[in-house]
Amino acid sequence: MNPDCIGVGEWIEHPVSNIEYREDGYTYPMTLTLIVLFSALFVVTHLGMSQDPIRRGFVDKIGAWPFRALYSLISFATLGPAAVMWWQHRHLGPVLWELPFWPERILAGVLILFGFFLLFQLLATPSPASMMPAKIEARGVLRITRHPMNMGISLWALAHLLANGTFGDVAFFGSFLVVGVIGPYLQDARLKRSKGEDFKAFCKQTSVMPFSAILGRRNRLVPDELSFPLAFISIVLFVIVTLFHGRFFGGELF
Repeated sequence: MNPDCIGVGEWIEHPVSNIEYREDGYTYPMTLTLIVLFSALFVVTHLGMSQDPIRRGFVDKIGAWPFRALYSLISFATLGPAAVMWWQHRHLGPVLWELPFWPERILAGVLILFGFFLLFQLLATPSPASMMPAKIEARGVLRITRHPMNMGISLWALAHLLANGTFGDVAFFGSFLVVGVIGPYLQDARLKRSKGEDFKAFCKQTSVMPFSAILGRRNRLVPDELSFPLAFISIVLFVIVTLFHGRFFGGELF
């Protein structure tokens, strides 16, 4: 048995080839390769199709809504297999890092809680992409980051990378982190062209990285603009995830 192979379920070593396989027919190298391959395809297609020249080309030929449907379909077709393979064969590959338990879990917990906070606050604040150019305003959670969804997903992915240091985990969760961090800058470039000076002024007042604009004194935190009911919901969800994470996802959060 390969000591680096710590996937869920039993891997059996073939008596002749010495290749580890499972009853479902997947070999250990094949499974790890597929997780890495589909995770990489998700990153390349998701970011590539959001590039303005490619996006405009598709929209001009098939229309905006068909492009969004195609974009979602390709994302599902690449991320879906990666998620299924990772779920069935978690924690595959060499261990790249293993952090001290309590510091890592506390930091991961803080990141996940703040990620939930950003995602739920977005429900109370219109996305800049949906605002009319003259009405783009930095309010609520947009004062913290102008891309709450991307940053929320990035924090969730980073938390899981801290807790899961095997090669397969890094490939899977790393794909979310790459898309979550790079995606906002591609979206900003597109919105600057479509919404003009109003969005450029909005970018000067805000930041992609949470609290960067506030720390740089380009903006300020206004608690009254945040939704406290949604903040409470994010805390409740975090508690539920903490209590049931081991049962449904494997691995206790604390």
